[in-house]
Amino acid sequence: MRLIDTATQASPETLNSTRLTGRIYWGAGEVFDLWVDVPEAYSANVSSSGNPWLLAMLPWAASLGEDIELNLPVDALLLENVQGILAQWRVWYPALQGVQVTCPVQGYQEVAGTRTAAFFSGGVDSYFTIARRLPGNPYGIAAVGRVDDLLTVWGFDVGVYDEQEFSPLADMLQKSAQALGLNHLIIRTNLRQISVYKSNWGPLTFGCGLAFIGHILGKRFSEVALGSSYPYGSLTAWGSHPLVDPLFSSSALRIVHDGAAYTRIGKTAVAAQLPMARASLHVCQAEGLRNCSHCEKCYRTMVAIDILGCKDGFEAVFDWSGYTIKKAQKIYMGEGIEQIFYHEMIEDAQRCQRVDVAQALGIAAKRSSRLARWVSLATWMSRQPGIWRLGVAARQWLLKSSISAQYISGI
Repeated sequence: MRLIDTATQASPETLNSTRLTGRIYWGAGEVFDLWVDVPEAYSANVSSSGNPWLLAMLPWAASLGEDIELNLPVDALLLENVQGILAQWRVWYPALQGVQVTCPVQGYQEVAGTRTAAFFSGGVDSYFTIARRLPGNPYGIAAVGRVDDLLTVWGFDVGVYDEQEFSPLADMLQKSAQALGLNHLIIRTNLRQISVYKSNWGPLTFGCGLAFIGHILGKRFSEVALGSSYPYGSLTAWGSHPLVDPLFSSSALRIVHDGAAYTRIGKTAVAAQLPMARASLHVCQAEGLRNCSHCEKCYRTMVAIDILGCKDGFEAVFDWSGYTIKKAQKIYMGEGIEQIFYHEMIEDAQRCQRVDVAQALGIAAKRSSRLARWVSLATWMSRQPGIWRLGVAARQWLLKSSISAQYISGI
């Protein structure tokens, strides 16, 4: 796999943006043009190194068993860290292969950027990270750092060509950032059109994808915070992880795994203190702008808010008219690591003396366990040529009476 060249030009698709394109040769002479659109006002902050391109190519090359060759210099510390990333990935996923990197090596560089960034999707993790990085905030939240810029990526949670879904969400996030007094950048990329980023986003590639965006603006930032997914004590193989995320750092840009000391309920309690979160929290993976209030991700968040006793504060973002604790018995908790959040919630419900919630989630857990092996089989069938339609139909039938995960099409 080889980065042949890079080019910079006015974006042909995103208004008032500069497009940075890297042409990558892979496989048997195939070509992929990986591009990133950055607002023109920040074009001077775009990295000229090979750092972002190496990170973008890394899980792709490891999944294909290809080595990487770049004609741009890569930071010596990042190059060293890559070996640690690969070592940990191969422990989790033995099918991945080692990767040799050939490139010019750049020695230690003084930090060029001065700003700190955090990714902003409008979800609990986003608002939690922001809430803890507002020194002198009026909400009584002790700050553990700072944040200057919020980064929203078009092409990660919403398809890179799905303007109808993305534009309203972007407008809402922009208003929230303004209310918080923070700078907001929208970055657009086709990274998720690469096969491994499309098929293995959660378990493997999304931390790498976020770090890729951070390094693209490497001349602007000294630190980029990635909101944690799972808490210490419940850690598992995942695309963003406290063992791996710091290894995405270079000598000039620090990547931080933020907030793993908190459970999901703990994060929600902190985020709920921000008026902007109560007015515009967006967790739904089935809708680009509104929370549908009936998919698994929405219902999980609504249950957490209920446990905390602050449903009234989130009337603007969820439709509570169809919400009941009894309905939570129908949540399908998935076939694996998704259950971690629910085990935490059961413990927190018991601690908050919400016996009704704990019992409902306990029933859902038992029901999910009975369904899981069959749903897993149907999912496997849906990926096999010739029988995939049968697998899709079987999965839909199995989950027809469940509150299950739903996703925006086109990702």
